[in-house]
Amino acid sequence: MKGYYVAAVAAMILALAGCEKKVSELDESSNPEERTTLSIGLAPVSRTSLGVSAEGKRKVYWTDGDEMSLNGVTSDPLASVPAECSKVSFSFPGVLTTPYKLLYPASFYKNATTITLPASQAYDFGTIATSTEPLAGYAAAEGDVTLNHLCCILELQIKKDAGVSASNIARVTFRGNADEQVSGDFTIDYELGTLTGASDAAADKSVTVTLDQALSTSTALEVYLVVPARTYASGFSVEIEDNMHRVQTKTKPSSATLTAGKLVKMTEFTFVPGALATEFTIEDVTEEVLPFDYNISGRVVDSSSNPIEGVVVSDGTQCVRTMFDGTFYMQSNTANVKYVQISTPSGYLPPVDGGKPRFYKAKADITPSAGIYDFGDFVLTPVANPNTFTLFVTADPQPRASNLPLDNVAYRSLRACESLYQDLTETAAGIAGRQVYGICLGDLVNGDMDLMDTYSTALENLGYPTYNMIGNHDYDLTARDDDAGAWKYEALFGPRNYSFNIGGIHFVVLDNLIMEDNGSKLKSSHDYTQGLTDEIWAWLQADMAFVPRTSTVMVFAHSPMFKYDSGSERTNTAKHGGHTNESEGGAYGYGDLFDEFPEVHAWAGHTHLTFNHVYAPSHRHKNVQVHTLARSTGELWTNEYLAGGTPRGFTIVEIVNGDVASWRFHPTKYLKSSFHGTNGQPPYTYCDWTYEGSSPLVAKMKDTGLDLDESYQMHVFPPDAYGDGKLYVNVFLWDSLWDKPTLTMEGGAPVVMTQVETVDVKEENRIGYDIANKEIIDFYNDNYSGTLTSAGYAAHKLGVPLTMFRVAAPASGTGTVSVTDRFGNTYSRTVSW
Repeated sequence: MKGYYVAAVAAMILALAGCEKKVSELDESSNPEERTTLSIGLAPVSRTSLGVSAEGKRKVYWTDGDEMSLNGVTSDPLASVPAECSKVSFSFPGVLTTPYKLLYPASFYKNATTITLPASQAYDFGTIATSTEPLAGYAAAEGDVTLNHLCCILELQIKKDAGVSASNIARVTFRGNADEQVSGDFTIDYELGTLTGASDAAADKSVTVTLDQALSTSTALEVYLVVPARTYASGFSVEIEDNMHRVQTKTKPSSATLTAGKLVKMTEFTFVPGALATEFTIEDVTEEVLPFDYNISGRVVDSSSNPIEGVVVSDGTQCVRTMFDGTFYMQSNTANVKYVQISTPSGYLPPVDGGKPRFYKAKADITPSAGIYDFGDFVLTPVANPNTFTLFVTADPQPRASNLPLDNVAYRSLRACESLYQDLTETAAGIAGRQVYGICLGDLVNGDMDLMDTYSTALENLGYPTYNMIGNHDYDLTARDDDAGAWKYEALFGPRNYSFNIGGIHFVVLDNLIMEDNGSKLKSSHDYTQGLTDEIWAWLQADMAFVPRTSTVMVFAHSPMFKYDSGSERTNTAKHGGHTNESEGGAYGYGDLFDEFPEVHAWAGHTHLTFNHVYAPSHRHKNVQVHTLARSTGELWTNEYLAGGTPRGFTIVEIVNGDVASWRFHPTKYLKSSFHGTNGQPPYTYCDWTYEGSSPLVAKMKDTGLDLDESYQMHVFPPDAYGDGKLYVNVFLWDSLWDKPTLTMEGGAPVVMTQVETVDVKEENRIGYDIANKEIIDFYNDNYSGTLTSAGYAAHKLGVPLTMFRVAAPASGTGTVSVTDRFGNTYSRTVSW
C-alpha cells in the first residue's frame, strides 16, 4: 500500500469499508485450488497521507505487491493495480473461517498473537515506503471488517544549512527517550487494534529509515518514519546522520502521545550537526491534529499584523519556532514559567517602553482558559537599514544613596551616572541613518533596590533602546535565594537570560553568577559561584540550537566567562563552563558550545578593569574574543575620572552590513558632581584635561583646549613619571590584533614599544600599573582610610591593566606615540617633557 504525501494536516482515522467475503462452497480439504477472497475497499476518510488532500480528507490507495495476512495465511501479492485504486480483492489459499484476523503487511505476522515491527524502514520519495505502516482488523462473523492503524507517522522536513557543508543524509533513527520498545516483537489485540511490547532487547529500542539523499537549501527533504502509537513518557528523539557520520539530534523532551492513524508533521529545520539535542516544533497546527498537548500559545506579527515565521520563542527553558502563520505552541511546566520571551529576529525591534525593549510577557499577566495560557500577539516593528547599526556598551554604573558615607568621599555616584547618561544621549543624537542600541553589562546599582527605579527612569531619555543584565550588586540580599533575589531586576527588565538578533548577529545575555545563600537569605553580594545554573544551561543550549553555525555571536554576561585578566581560564572552573581537566570528566559546557561558531565576542564587566584578549590559533577557544570593560563611572567608591587607568566612558561598536566594522572607546567629558570629600582631593598630576564651565563641567584637553573626545584612545606618560627613564603609554582597548604603539622623536624613526607584562597581577610590587590610577588610590588610602577601610578600599588597591607599553626615551624632548587598531584606525598623542 502506497500513496503520495502533500503538505496538509488533518485528523487521521482510516476505516476500511465494503469488505466482502467470497468463500468457495467446496469441501475444506487440502485442495490447493480452494481459496478465500476478500474484497477490501479503502474509504476516503480523514487521513493526511497517501493521496491528494480534499477538504482535509485523503484517499488511501493500494499498490502492486501489497500482501495481506488473514489468520496467519498470506494472500497473493497484488498485481496490475490501477493508479489511485482504493478497492481490491485479496486472494488467500485455502478456505478460511471466522473470526477473521487481518494484518497488513503480511510480512509483519509472526504467530497468532505476535507481530514483528522491523527496526529498518525503506525510504520512498514523498511518502512512506510500501509495507511500512501496519493495519489490523477483526471480524467475529462474516460481514464488514474495519482495519485500524497500529502506528503513528512522523514526518520530518530537512533542508541544507547554508553554512554546513553537508554530505547526503544516510539514515534517520527514532528512539523513545525512556527507551520504550519501538521495533521487534509485539503482542497484538486484533479486536482493539493495539500493540503491547514483548521485548526488552536493546536492538528493539530504535527504528531507522535508511536513505542516501542530498539536501537542498531551497526544498526540504521529506522523511517519514512509522512508529508505534503510544505515550512516550519522556518524549522521543530523532537522530539524523549524514554519510560523514555527523549527527544532529531533534528531540521532544517531555511526555508525548503519538496517536494511531495520525501524522505528526514537524516544523522544517536545517541539518546542523552538533553535540546538542534541539527541540522539535510543529509546523501546521489544528486542534484535531496537534500531536502533543500544549498549555502555552501565542503569535508573533509585525506592526501591520503580518505573521512572522521562524521566530524563536522560549518559556525560559525550552525554545520553539513560530509557524507559517506566526503561531507558537509549547507544553510547559507552567508552575516554573515566569515569562514567555521571543528572540527578536534581525530586521525587527520589539516594543520599547521607557527605553527598555519589551521582548517578553509575564505569565502573571495572563489568565489561563481551560488550562491554556494564550499570550496573544507579540508585535515587532521593522527597522530601516537593519544590518548597519551602532551599539553602546556600558558597565557597572553602580550608584548608591548619596547620604551614605562611602558616597561622600569624593564624587557622588548618582551624579557620575548622570554625567554618563548625558554623554550617551548626546552621542546617540549625533548618529544618523542607523539605529542605536545600548547594553549595560550589569551592576546597574550597588545593592540599593530603590535606585533600580532611578536607573530605569534614566533609560527613558537616552533616545534608544537599552538591553540590560543582572550583576551581583543587583540582587536583593534580603531575599531567600538566587532566584528570589532577582525580583526587582525582573520587575523592571524582565528575564535575566535572553537573546535577540540584529543584523544577522546573534546576541545572548546571561546571568552567570549563582548567588549563594545561608538557607534563609543571600550571604552577600560577593558570595557566588561562577557559571550557569542547570536551568540556564538548558535554556542556552535550546536557544543556540536555532542559530546557524555560520553566525557571528556576541555573548554578554556580568562576570567574564572566558579568559580573566589574572590569566585564569573561566571555562575550566565555571559551572557548565566546558571543563577539559580529567577531574571534571571533560564535561560539555558553554565554552565548547560557543567554540562551534566562527566568530564569538564575549563581553563582560565586573572586574572594573579593561581587558581585551584574542586566543591563539591553536587554542580550543580560537574563535572567541574577550572584551572586559572598566567601570563606566570611574574608580569604585570615589567615582574618580578613571578606573584601572581607563577614563570614565563606554565602548562604541559599529556594525556595517552585518559585520563588526570597528569599536572605539568614548571618554565621558561631562562632570556633573561637585567634590564632597572633607580631606581634600588628589592633585591629578597626570590627568590630560581640566574641567571648565558649570552645570555640567566639561573636560578640556590641556594641550589643545578642545573638548575631550574619541581621539583620546590612550594615555601617554613622560619618562619622569615612572622615574625609570622610560616613556609609558596605556592604550585602553588594545589587544593582540592591534599594532604595538610606536614612539617617534622629532626627526627620528618610529621605535616599537614593549608591552609591560606581569606574571601575577595580584602581586604587590608589580610594574604594570597606570600611574594616574595609582596616584588616586594612594591619595585616598592615605587621607580617607577611616571611611574607605570599611569598603575594603585598601585591599582593593590597584588594578593593573594589560594594555601598558614602554620604551626608553631621552631625558628631554618631544615625541609622538602612535598606534593603529585592528580596523586600520591610527591614533596619536604628542608629549613634551
